[in-house]
Amino acid sequence: MKARRRELDDFYCLPLAGRIGVRLSVVYNPLQIIATLIFVRRTVSPPPPDGLPVRPTTGEPPMRIAIANFTHESNTFVAAPTPLDAFHIYRGQDVIDHYTPTFHEVAGYIAGAEEYDFTLVPLFSANATPGGALTNEAYETLVGELLTSIRAAMPLDGLLLALHGAMVAEGFPQADGETVRRVRELVGAGFPLVVTHDYHGNVPPGLVADATGLIIYKTCPHIDQRERGVEAAELVARTARRDVQPVSAIVKPPVIFNIAFHNTNSGPMKPLMDAAIALEKQPGILSVSIAAGYQYADVPWMGPSIVVIADGDIALAQREAERLGEMMWASREQLIPRIPKAAEAVAMAMASSQWPVSLFELGDNVGGGSAGDATIVLEELLRQKADGWVVTLYDPESVAHCVAAGIGGRVDLRTGGKLDKQHGPTLSVSGRVRTLHDGTFEETERRHGGARYGDQGLAAVVEVNRTGPGKGGLLILNSLRIPPMSIHQITCMGIQPQQQKILVAKGAVAPRAAYEPVSSRIIEVDTAGATSISRPAEEFAQARKDLYEWRR
Repeated sequence: MKARRRELDDFYCLPLAGRIGVRLSVVYNPLQIIATLIFVRRTVSPPPPDGLPVRPTTGEPPMRIAIANFTHESNTFVAAPTPLDAFHIYRGQDVIDHYTPTFHEVAGYIAGAEEYDFTLVPLFSANATPGGALTNEAYETLVGELLTSIRAAMPLDGLLLALHGAMVAEGFPQADGETVRRVRELVGAGFPLVVTHDYHGNVPPGLVADATGLIIYKTCPHIDQRERGVEAAELVARTARRDVQPVSAIVKPPVIFNIAFHNTNSGPMKPLMDAAIALEKQPGILSVSIAAGYQYADVPWMGPSIVVIADGDIALAQREAERLGEMMWASREQLIPRIPKAAEAVAMAMASSQWPVSLFELGDNVGGGSAGDATIVLEELLRQKADGWVVTLYDPESVAHCVAAGIGGRVDLRTGGKLDKQHGPTLSVSGRVRTLHDGTFEETERRHGGARYGDQGLAAVVEVNRTGPGKGGLLILNSLRIPPMSIHQITCMGIQPQQQKILVAKGAVAPRAAYEPVSSRIIEVDTAGATSISRPAEEFAQARKDLYEWRR
């Protein structure tokens, strides 16, 4: 049956001083309801509040474009909140110095300044390892500094703002949307404000309304962050020079795009992303983004999003956003995960004739905010008497015992399962300390997250059940939680992955960029934990209940 469109409200203004026009339409057919919000930024804008100075845009260089970064991936199923002191903060020139050698989108902003001929004004950067929701103190302090730095840098011609898209703070379930709202309120309606997001964002429609444009990573593992930063730099420069008039449409298909299917190189997301990339070649289209969503945050707009930015043509943006939304809806039956549990996955790995096999522990996805000390897969490796395995656990207490014993010393440890009750029991493990290391390493290749340098804190390697060559396993213990985005997290500890049989990585899709080159096979493992892929609808209080997986 052909979809029918019914205009619910011909035109109404959001409560933002008349600066944004919004058209809301809903596409109906017997199987779905897809809401599409269309945002039109008016070209004639009122002055900014409180007499805040805005540079008159003349189109003549040098324009002054500010850059800022405030990112956190917040897991609402993690009990411990993320405090202020968890954030790494850079200011002014330090922002440029830190990000220039990386593949982060801020590096793309920096490169874009030269390519699109504007003066860079570095403001502020704050980011922390994924974890629980931010405390109110952390959020208000950091967003306050962001706003203060913007005000102090005025007059400006525009702002490039890197936000994760899945930040949650005490009192603000959609914290990134709140941040953009406050920035827009500060700078005024006509100010070019381009936002970049992680692919795992839960995008609220209000954020798209408040931003001049939203650009989202197109790869998972995320290896295109720098390119998206350059793209954002182009959009803000062309907007400031009045070469283009960005208008946006967002579609929120009623599905859960389970993280097991977030890989953009295969599975149901690949044809969707291919279609988005192809659409960007169409005349009048400025940018097309797909966010797969972030199922570890119980928030009102949890789920995937499609954002189309057109050059002044609302009908075009709306039509193409809805077309991609219907493509996503058509894939809904492919989005039901069928992933082996730990016992089956370990048996599969042990039966392999080619090594190493990598096991991805989905329930303890450190990049999704989990503990990093789950013992579910380790316990199964020990139970099945597997050999040649490498497992990493976050356990500062056990690291201290290893340091006290020294290299070559014997240790009897109670390790893992200490941060909460979701990630398996604390295990008794005995062995010999093989390595002690400061835990730092360098990654020169493009990897998920775009970082150049890694730090897992003081770390140790313990030989467990090492009765002969190739027997038993190697347990890496570290004192800083860090996602397994780089194989050098292992190699810096003196371990050669190609000489092992089973590598365990605490992640979902993100580690693929690092582990695929050294693995004969990757097996995803459905385990319990803060990042479980099997969390039922009953455990969500704020997320929409009309999502297909919960009503099929």
